[in-house]
Amino acid sequence: MSLLCDDAFFDRTIERHSSSSRKWDKYAGRDVLPFWIADMDFAAPASVLDAIRQRLDHPILGYSDNRPALTKALGQWLQNSFAWTIDSDWVVWLPGVVPGLNLAALTLEGQGSILIPTPVYYPFLEIASDARLTEIRTPMASSNGHWEIDFDRMATDIRPDTRMLLICNPQNPTGRCYTREELSKLAEFVEQHDLLLVCDEIHCSIILDENSEHHSIASEFPHIKNRTVVLYAMTKTYNIPALSCAAAVIPDAGLRKRFLDARVGIVPSVGPLELIATLAALEDQSNYVPTLLGYLRENLALVAGAVGPRLTHLEGTYLAWIDVQDLAIGDVETYFESFGLGLSPGNQFGKDGYVRFNFACPQHLLHRGLDRLTAALNPK
Repeated sequence: MSLLCDDAFFDRTIERHSSSSRKWDKYAGRDVLPFWIADMDFAAPASVLDAIRQRLDHPILGYSDNRPALTKALGQWLQNSFAWTIDSDWVVWLPGVVPGLNLAALTLEGQGSILIPTPVYYPFLEIASDARLTEIRTPMASSNGHWEIDFDRMATDIRPDTRMLLICNPQNPTGRCYTREELSKLAEFVEQHDLLLVCDEIHCSIILDENSEHHSIASEFPHIKNRTVVLYAMTKTYNIPALSCAAAVIPDAGLRKRFLDARVGIVPSVGPLELIATLAALEDQSNYVPTLLGYLRENLALVAGAVGPRLTHLEGTYLAWIDVQDLAIGDVETYFESFGLGLSPGNQFGKDGYVRFNFACPQHLLHRGLDRLTAALNPK
């Protein structure tokens, strides 16, 4: 396969029913098209697949150590992407971003509360209870399809025992890419209230609004870097979510030690195929990512044309956040499944009256899904 991608690469139909696909098998035997879980229906690029095949030429898949080349590649990628120069000692490799979120919460040793702006990626809403902490959900502000952190509300909701704030940027499910001005206010809030800040930046390469860009708070506001745990993974951009490998960048040595101590006996090391796939993605020199972004922008335009003002203005991710409050639906999942659509209901993310629609699929499939979505949004 060529190192060059074009739209035909993303237009391909790839049968997934026989691949133990969680996304597709959920509706096996039913006429329901899956647009729920954040798993793209595109092939991983040749640069990644070829690296995995080459590794499989060695017949032993034993316990693996994190290769220095992987950390070096991450540092170069962060420098190239966000002009962030990191020390290699700051990096902890993990089997996924979600374990990193949970380990960060475990560093608090069951003391205090954590603040979580909502709606948010649903594993965030399990972290506090798993870490024996108190969860404080603080709603984001929404106006005319634009969502942002509500600093006044957070200042009201925060408690004397609050020790940590969790966010994702780009934001899932609203698709916001926080501006530098917003992150400046966030850095000030974190300092003022003596908080640790955990940032999930897994979608940072998937910026669809050409007037937006990703800003990494620990890079742009280094005076708070010792309060931060920033999580990165190539799994969303390169569609290798089952090869779970993530990096936690933790500049503060004391916080990093607590993080490492918390993982002992709980979180395993990263496997050899996961390591090699992530290395290949970090070092990718093909045109896969820009071509992917162009295709996703076309898909987003199709969604916007079908959904209209119900669609939240999306800046990043491939996940449309759609307002269905006026339909007054009781069981959202069942309702949309009756129209042949598998969507994620808003209550999973802490906000009723919305659905999340994954539009990262070939356009012929998207057209079929949007026909069904249009029917569901305009019932007779």
